[in-house]
Amino acid sequence: MSKIPSDDPYLARIGRRYFERLNEVLVDRFPEISPINVPEKGTLADFYPAVQNLSIKNDLPGLGIEFGYRIRVSDYGVVGLATASTSCLAEAIETQMRFLTILTVAEKLAKRLTQKNKLMELAIKQSTVTESLDRFLIESELAAQLRFIGDLLPTEKPSTCTLHLPYSCPTSPQHYESLLGCRVMFRQSEAKVTFPASWMDKSLQTSDKLLSPLLAERCQSIVARMEVAVDWVMRVRNYLLISGKVMQGLGATADALDIPIHTLRWRLYKNGTSYKKITHDVRMQLACQYLEDTHLTLQQIGYQLGYSQPSNFQLAFKRYFDIPPAQWRLSERHFSDQK
Repeated sequence: MSKIPSDDPYLARIGRRYFERLNEVLVDRFPEISPINVPEKGTLADFYPAVQNLSIKNDLPGLGIEFGYRIRVSDYGVVGLATASTSCLAEAIETQMRFLTILTVAEKLAKRLTQKNKLMELAIKQSTVTESLDRFLIESELAAQLRFIGDLLPTEKPSTCTLHLPYSCPTSPQHYESLLGCRVMFRQSEAKVTFPASWMDKSLQTSDKLLSPLLAERCQSIVARMEVAVDWVMRVRNYLLISGKVMQGLGATADALDIPIHTLRWRLYKNGTSYKKITHDVRMQLACQYLEDTHLTLQQIGYQLGYSQPSNFQLAFKRYFDIPPAQWRLSERHFSDQK
């Protein structure tokens, strides 16, 4: 995960807007769920773990779709301004994809744009959609893409677009189609949005030839600063927290973070730690979340965290916190009841 420069007012605003949009969804669609308390800074680094915790506690079908479709171009801060100032939709999408790292903390969340006959396909590359966060990311990215195109080309009909999702419909497909205004297909081979290829050359009403290169330069400087400011210990830790892949080896994580394995090992060493220690810390943090926020048994939690035997998990937890997990759960719930 890229470290967001705290002194950038445009970039810092994105995470907070995401929290606001998510709470709008909870109020309107899931009123039984309390809105999320937005952290003081409310960065993207705070947002995705908050979504993960929310998904663990509650069954919220279509949350990603509902959230993504509420994202407006203006919510993207300086990247939104940069895309809206381009001359046509093709340039806007290219600009958006070029600065994707500013808009999301999801590692390896890449977009692929191709043309097939008279349709453009904008697909999301991902490895799995079995985890709630993966599904949220896919739904929110594609729904936001539909809204992005609609904001830039307000006179075009969304009914000519199609949303493809690689899993079964969690709720009524009519609800998705009513919300998005386009056809929605489930159990597809990949996650993608299709729209008429002729739209790519459509001029944008918000185009500004003088401002566009200046905004693109501003975005590029933010990306450069993010790359310089990367904290690799935090990046590995947040990747494991967000993906939940705590059983994954160093090689697979290095590949996901797009860095040579020996380079990652050395950078962690220079920061006084190791991949083994980070994964253990993350396992214990997730264990606390599961103990406090779910009704999973100790055996189920241990299995989720990669322990083959419940006793191994309980021993590791006690060594880490000096208290057995069952006792920790009781004390935390007692403390919460006293609040």
